[in-house]
Amino acid sequence: MSSKHFISLKVVLVLVVLAVVGFLYKDFRDFCNNSVPIFAYHRVENANDIYSVSPKDFDEQMAYLHTEGYRSMNLDEYAVARQKNEKLYKRMVLIFDDGYMDNLTNAAHIMQKYGYTGSIFLAVKFEGWPGYLDWDNDLKLLKYGWEIGSHTYNHKPLTKLTPKQVDYELIKSKEYVQGLYNPPSGPTLSYPTGACNKQVAKQVADAGYAAAVCGVVGVNTDKVPMQELRRVNAFHKKGNSLTYFKRHLLKAQLASWSLSHGIDFMGMWDKVRGNVR
Repeated sequence: MSSKHFISLKVVLVLVVLAVVGFLYKDFRDFCNNSVPIFAYHRVENANDIYSVSPKDFDEQMAYLHTEGYRSMNLDEYAVARQKNEKLYKRMVLIFDDGYMDNLTNAAHIMQKYGYTGSIFLAVKFEGWPGYLDWDNDLKLLKYGWEIGSHTYNHKPLTKLTPKQVDYELIKSKEYVQGLYNPPSGPTLSYPTGACNKQVAKQVADAGYAAAVCGVVGVNTDKVPMQELRRVNAFHKKGNSLTYFKRHLLKAQLASWSLSHGIDFMGMWDKVRGNVR
């Protein structure tokens, strides 16, 4: 092969590679824009633990999402949109587990600046405990346009319970929540510790929950079962919290995008790190 032909072949290969990379990048961007991340929070408070995000960091995260063009919707609204087969562009859900008071005193005020609302999931047993919301404070959140959902009654991993115990957790908490907030689509749920399996998901659907968020990292399309919705964990990180937040979002998007093409990105990543799922 002459050097001229060899150079021509290299040019063709480079062009092919660039075309493939360009196609994959566009496909990924389209997937990100048309899938729905559910950002999972616990506390919005100045506390030094993994489940607490400071108000300053939280504000930066909300500002970033707003700059990126994301609009919020509550989880029950997402359930209705899925039922209607609506196309969702740059939409996201903000959820808060357990029912902490700072979700009202800190998070709600910050989110209001950006036109955002949230979905709070009450561990009913903790209602009125120090640091937690009570009935009157729950009603105040509703005035901000928030949704109230269930985080079960006793906050126990449902996969560790008997079917009868699971039904008790689902039904007892559902009755409490419906006294506060009862959307036509049905109440929604966030699994304690994110623990879910197919049997538990079926019980959740049978109990009348329109949607439920589990602990699997990812974003959501119309292919994701409504009782097994994926999340983006918003954890505390020392240092540049916003960089950490962006990284978690990208990780979730890559995980779900690769799965949509039959590649388990998260599984491969865990194997590289020596983790077993």
